Amino acid sequence: MDNWTSDTDDKDLERLFAEARRYPLLTADEERTIDGDKWAAVSTMLDALVDDDNGRTWLKDWALQCGATTPDISLFRSRESHFVLRRELVDYLTGGKRAGDIDTFLAKFARSRSSASRREALDALNLPASLVVGITCWLLRKSDHTVSDAVADGLEDWENQWPAHNSDLALSEATCSVLSNAYSRYARARDTLVMHNLRLVYSIAGKNKGKGIGYLDLIQEGTLGLIRAAEKYESAKGFRFSTYCFNWITQSIRRFVGDSGGMIRYPTHVQEQVAKLYREKALEQARTGIEPGDEHLAKAAGLSLDKTRSLLQLRNMGVSLDAPQYDGEETSLLDTIPGGPFQRTENNAEIDSLNRCLLTNIQSLDPAEREVVIARWGLHDGPPLSRAEIADRLSVSREWVRQLERSALDKLADSPSIRDAYDDYEIVPI
Repeated sequence: MDNWTSDTDDKDLERLFAEARRYPLLTADEERTIDGDKWAAVSTMLDALVDDDNGRTWLKDWALQCGATTPDISLFRSRESHFVLRRELVDYLTGGKRAGDIDTFLAKFARSRSSASRREALDALNLPASLVVGITCWLLRKSDHTVSDAVADGLEDWENQWPAHNSDLALSEATCSVLSNAYSRYARARDTLVMHNLRLVYSIAGKNKGKGIGYLDLIQEGTLGLIRAAEKYESAKGFRFSTYCFNWITQSIRRFVGDSGGMIRYPTHVQEQVAKLYREKALEQARTGIEPGDEHLAKAAGLSLDKTRSLLQLRNMGVSLDAPQYDGEETSLLDTIPGGPFQRTENNAEIDSLNRCLLTNIQSLDPAEREVVIARWGLHDGPPLSRAEIADRLSVSREWVRQLERSALDKLADSPSIRDAYDDYEIVPI
């Protein structure tokens, strides 16, 4: 079975390489021509939206909701749709870098009487190409056209959260025709940039092999980074596309390896620091034959001694439960853990009692602290949320969420009733 899987992977790779060889690298002039066509298509989309009555109505509704309705992750069909939409809207939502530009846009858009002045107001927002395309695809869907786009999926879920909107809003057939043609031009230009640079993805993915991730998975993640680069690339700034997309591909693969390559996941910057320390350690040991001390590593890496020692400990924390307890024995660590697949009959009652005790004490917290604790651990309906997701929901920074969480936990830890409940529930080793 393993040989069959390996043969299948090899055949898939050979097909990928053969496909990539069909697309030679682009010259600088070719890149400028293709990218110019891409941005011309985006400009055509904006013109069509501004010229259509229902298109203008939707744009005004969208701008109003940027300041009024923060996308709620719990109401999206998938978390991925929420993250994709937040990536596009983050600058325009409340607290974003361009939130003030939204108010200016609404005021100017409302009093404009010509398409040129409306377009000028829209251009001032400097909307990313991927967001313009997402808006285009979503409005085409509302007009009974079938198009696939991840940003449009997020816009659909977000629009359902708007307190008042016209769900039957549809563009004219003439506008739909213009938008469809512009979208086809955009997709063709973007895909051309991608296909002619796939060999760069394979090269970067090859440098990250041997880290617990399959080569095909690395290629997939690298290709997603390449597509994102093709969407954002602007040849007018003077860079070659191969130079611009290198960082996008590398970052996408590196983040995927960091998130999936180990039993314990650490932030990407922490993993890079750990890798740097062990790299310095290996180089010094190869040069001198002696394992360097923590002080030497700290100086070489430019870190404090305490930070260096903490980072060096991270690689020692992951232990598989299937690992043998002793050398030469078949007994695993999992076999030594008491209990089995079935809980004791009294467990449900104990858990219910703990929940009631905890929810009662949570009512004594400040409203913001209470909301963070409930969302962080999924104490009400819905899954537990990360600090980043809670920050998005509350339109605050992740650091503020962390401080609220810490303050709430400190208060709960001082509660006598929670201490008593913990003492009663604590498992005493037999």
